[in-house]
Amino acid sequence: MTTRHPALRLTAALAAVGLLALTACSGDDAKTGPDGTTTSPLGEYFAEIDSTYDEAEGQRQQVEMENLVAECMVDAGFEYIPQDYSGSFTAFDPEDAEDQNTEEWVTKNGYGMYYDSETEEGDEGEEEPADEWVDPNADYVASLSESAQAAFYEALNGPDVWSDMTEEEMETYEWNWEDGGCYGWASNEVYPESGGTDAEFEPLFDAFNEMYESQMNAPELKTLHSEWSSCMADAGYTGFATPDDAQTAVMDEYNALYEDLGEPENPEDPNAVWPEPSTEDRKAAKQNDIETALADFRCKESVDWTEREQKVTFAIEEQFIKDHQAELEAYKASMMEESAAS
Repeated sequence: MTTRHPALRLTAALAAVGLLALTACSGDDAKTGPDGTTTSPLGEYFAEIDSTYDEAEGQRQQVEMENLVAECMVDAGFEYIPQDYSGSFTAFDPEDAEDQNTEEWVTKNGYGMYYDSETEEGDEGEEEPADEWVDPNADYVASLSESAQAAFYEALNGPDVWSDMTEEEMETYEWNWEDGGCYGWASNEVYPESGGTDAEFEPLFDAFNEMYESQMNAPELKTLHSEWSSCMADAGYTGFATPDDAQTAVMDEYNALYEDLGEPENPEDPNAVWPEPSTEDRKAAKQNDIETALADFRCKESVDWTEREQKVTFAIEEQFIKDHQAELEAYKASMMEESAAS
């Protein structure tokens, strides 16, 4: 179960409108820290919220929630061993972003879509299987009848509301912890809802989206996109108007590998074995990932992408902060208060 820590919620909101901190050459308005990363004006504005996150406390809360899930499942008539997610808590290291913004890293990993999900690099450059998560409850669940397994997962996660939904219904569906089984109950016990903070600041999030639209339509960025697209075409990659198009094309090829492969007999079982594409197909897709990402990287270098994009983006963010000072201060105060209470 993923937490809804305010700093992470803010990160999701900013990511949705392309406002995460940038790394590379710094513009006049950029804030460059001792680690060498460049932070956008909005990233700098909200840095105080992100700094309040206590990783150790986050792990303690996750352990508490898993123990509550176990109690709940016992009350429902099942056995349950708390999951250990300690290995999934990793603090962001700015050096990771710097490493990934190098031609050497891109040459080995492309966009990284096949890096963590498929393999990890060994010391000698040999590919080794990535560590797989093992569900400690798998053997117990496997010992249950098919109907008992269904009851187990419904008690754990609540009823399946997704399988019969249309795409439109999925887009408007709002998850309620009361319908989330033992995980929903335990999540609400450890991370109680904040009482509608998101709805209160919906106009601010809408303003973020409008700002992103103005950024995308800025004449300077349209010129930059055109120059990058021309460079990609010269490299043999036509039809890409923006770097997002290139990444989307690679992701589409990755997803296509898994189409029409079917699914296991019990897809709700976290340890179910899902059909996999052939090794040859995965290698071919990974090679396309690397070659496309490398062309993207080199074209960005040739058109001074980072410096020119930052100049436009940072100016727009500075104006946004001036225009929405009151709303931003209120949102920041709300998130700081929620962070202190969590």
